[in-house]
Order: sequence, then C-alpha cells, then structure tokens
Amino acid sequence: MTQAPVARPASSFDPIVLEILWNRLVAIVDEAAAALVRTAFSAIVRESNDFACVLLDPQGRLVAQSSISVPSFIGTMPRTVKAFLKIFPLESWRPGDVVVTNDPWIGTGHLPDYSMVTPVFHRGRLVGFAGSIAHSPDVGGTGWSPDASEVFEEGFRIPPTKLVEEGRSNELLLHLIRANSRVPEQAIGDLHAQLAAGQVCAHKLVEFLDEQQLAELAPLGEAIQARAEQAMRRAIAAIPDGEYHHVLMTDGLTEPLRIACAVRVAGDQLTVDYSGTSPQVDKGINSVYNYTYAYTAYPLKCALDPTTPNNEGSFRPIEVIAPEGTIVNPRYPAAVNARGLTAHYLSAALYGALAPVLPRQVTAEAGAPAIRAVLSGADREGQRFSVIVFTSGGLGARPDRDGTHATAFPTNAGGASIEVLENQAPLVFLERRLVPGSGGAGTRRGGLGQQITIRLLADCPATAALHTERLHFAPAGILGGEPGTTAHVALNGGPIQAKGRTRLQPGDVLTLRTSGGGGYGPAAQRDPALAAQDQRDGLLG
Repeated sequence: MTQAPVARPASSFDPIVLEILWNRLVAIVDEAAAALVRTAFSAIVRESNDFACVLLDPQGRLVAQSSISVPSFIGTMPRTVKAFLKIFPLESWRPGDVVVTNDPWIGTGHLPDYSMVTPVFHRGRLVGFAGSIAHSPDVGGTGWSPDASEVFEEGFRIPPTKLVEEGRSNELLLHLIRANSRVPEQAIGDLHAQLAAGQVCAHKLVEFLDEQQLAELAPLGEAIQARAEQAMRRAIAAIPDGEYHHVLMTDGLTEPLRIACAVRVAGDQLTVDYSGTSPQVDKGINSVYNYTYAYTAYPLKCALDPTTPNNEGSFRPIEVIAPEGTIVNPRYPAAVNARGLTAHYLSAALYGALAPVLPRQVTAEAGAPAIRAVLSGADREGQRFSVIVFTSGGLGARPDRDGTHATAFPTNAGGASIEVLENQAPLVFLERRLVPGSGGAGTRRGGLGQQITIRLLADCPATAALHTERLHFAPAGILGGEPGTTAHVALNGGPIQAKGRTRLQPGDVLTLRTSGGGGYGPAAQRDPALAAQDQRDGLLG
C-alpha cells in the first residue's frame, strides 16, 4: 500500500536532508531547461542560452532555478508571478492552465521575452508553479532595436493572458503572435518549447513529492529560502555599517547619462539607492524596475554569497530604490527594448561603491554592456531571417586572478556558434578573434575583448540593429588598475549608427569590437613571470 503524503513543517528538514532535496529540485528545473533547449527552434535559445527555467511556490516565491538560467530572469520571475496572482487569484487556476506575458513592466523589461507559468497540481491541490522565460527571435515592431521612442513601436505586447486554458490552446493568441513576427515558425516553435519545459517541470515535481511522501512544496521551499536568507544576512553583516557611493557615466544618446549608486548597510540589511540617476530618455535604453532590481540583486549575490543556490531567500535582505522617471525606472509607455544598455552597467556601479570596504570580493569593470547586433532580412530564396549576434567583452580583473577573455557578465547569454548563424542567415563570418592589448593593465590584468567581422551575402538589402555602449567610456580599473579599451563598430570601415537600425547592402561588411575589462591593482606590482607569459601569448598588442 502506498503511504499517504504528509505535511511537514519547514523546521523538520535537517541540514543533510535539506541539501539533498534542494539539489533534487535544482535537477528538476535543469531537466525542464534541457527540454526547452532541445525543442526550441531559435538559435537565441538553443545556442545563446537566453532563457530561464524556475520553480516557485504557490505564493510566487522562487525556490529553485536551472543551472544555466539568465541571471536577470531569476530576479524578475517572482515579481511576474506575483503580478499574475493579482489578476488570476490562486483559487482560479486549473490543471492545464498556462499564463503568458511579455509586458515589460510585469515581465523582464522588454517585449522580446515571453514569461510563461504553468501551475503544478498534486493530488488535486496547487502546490507550485513551473516558470520559464525565453527571448523570442522576433515580436514585430522595430524588432529588437534601441531606436523606438515609445513601447508601442517596439512590438506586439501581450498582457497576462491564458495561452492554454484547462488544456485548450488559445489559438487566437497564437495566431496573433504568428502574424506579428518576421520569423513566425521560430517564434511559435520557441513558445511550444516553453510549454514543454513547463510540463516536464510539473511532471517531475509531482514525481518528487510522491517519492518523498510530501503533501506540498511550500514547507520545503520555506526551509530552503530561510537557509539562503541566513547566508546572505551573515554576508551583509560582515560589511561595516555605512553608506558607500559611486557614480559612472554611460555613452547615452546625444550626451552621456549618469548612474548614481548609494549602497547603505545597516546590520544585516542592505539598501541600494539610485537617486541622482539621469531622467528617462525617449529611446529604448530605459530599464524598468523589475530589470533594475534583478541586475542589482544578482551582482550583490555574486560578491557576497556566491555559493548558495539562487532562490528568493537570498534577496530578502536587499532593498532597491530606483526613482520613478529615471533611466532605471521609467514611466510607461517609455521605450525599453535595449534596457541592457543601462542595466548591464549596474554591477560596475555597485562594485565601485563597495570596493573600499570589500576589496577582495569585487572585480574591476567588465566590458559590459557588450554589443548585440540583430540582423534581419530575406535570403536568396525569399525566406525571412532574423538572427542575433551576442558578443561579450573582457571580464574585469579579480583580486587573485586575471579577467577572463570575451566572457559574458552580468548576463550569461553567450554567442551562438558561427556555423549555426551562417546556416540560419545569408552571412559569412570573416573573423572572430581576441583583441590583443584590450585588457586593462594591473597587478591582475583585465580580460581581452573580441572582434567579429560579418559580410552580408543576401541579394537584397537587410537591416542591422545595433545595441552598442562603451564607445566613449572604457571599463575602469579598480584599486589602481588601468582601464580596458573602448568598444568600436563600423560598416565597411566607416561610421555606423551605434544605437539603432542601419540598412545593409549586399556585400556590406559589419565590424563589432567589444571592450576589454579593467585591471586590478597597480600594474607595477604585476608578477614579472605573468607579464612575460602575456607577451609570449600575444595578449599585450
């Protein structure tokens, strides 16, 4: 006879059992992520890993995430699910329901990301939610480009809506999504991959609860979140109480923009305040609060408590203040498509503020925001294409080692393989190489940036939408380290619109060069053996 599951309080899980069960939950969302990657149509998901799979409790609190999830998505998804629950109360969910949105202010901060949630029922009771986010290859409008002036121009926006209701697909919504995409088969294929990931996660969670004879997920989730919260509070309490400031400038649009950051530490609580940051602008580089919060909490997690698996508890001691109407919390209907061009600076602002009190836990500035290029048009057979070239700059140097070359941070979305991109679009990659001398000198050297050169092989014009920063402000060194190099973009060797769309003619050549990371500590103190090795390896230019 199968033993009936029991309700266990959070306090009943001893540390060893908790660690085992915690790892099992991570394995469940990893399996869901594998299903998403294997069934996705676009290279954005399959190759660049621009997605996340998460498991949440019935209150929308994050319990576990897949190992390769994009960091921003794990910060936004709990806020998204809590917003869903205001529209669809807990008692209204039914088995077979799936809710989706790409609303920037509810989801991840821009339209290309679809946030999707599947309720998990166990023995007739809703015990949690399986969530996923994936960057769609195209949502219409301007495409993924920074040059719109309002969100209405940026693509097809879906408020929280049931994509599936009690097992019945919302064919009208799917039809509308298909009609508003330049590459509808890829867009719809990726949505079905997210549906598959939700089903896998739900099925595996039910199996897990039956196997462990647990009636629900919430008490285990509470135990996991409590442990993570304790670890983060201990890390914050080790920082001297006080207020720490840093200001950095971004390329902006026609003139530089300012990101002001104040970090206030009081006991085991930490507050980040972006008061004094530039007002929102009329182009798509504004970062909505959800995204700003995510890329504030994640760099702090990396610096303060890097080993505890991410869940809601880690972020409870962190408060983020972002004044409304600024580039880090714009008012609707601001353009937000390229919000990473602002939010990917936030780790540099945070680490700059904390460097005086945490010199061994922060890094020099990375070559971020790195360049993104969205190339779209039609091939020689008339088939539409839309591909995204993700690049990465050099990582900033660390206290005990050099920065790594061409490595994504604070995001972890990677570049797709050249062969895959060339197969999906009429492009040929003429080069993809590291840039010698691009890493900032220091006791520890910054990582090198990279250069990518692409030729358009189509018989008709195409469009390149560029997301570019660091053209004017190189990644700074830290504690005496020197800056890395600036970024550079060119069309046929000449200037190109750095933030927005440019028409490409057949045979045109596009060059993208990312910045190198900043150095750590004075260059005069670098080990001569390391300097000699750099010279032999051709890293110094």
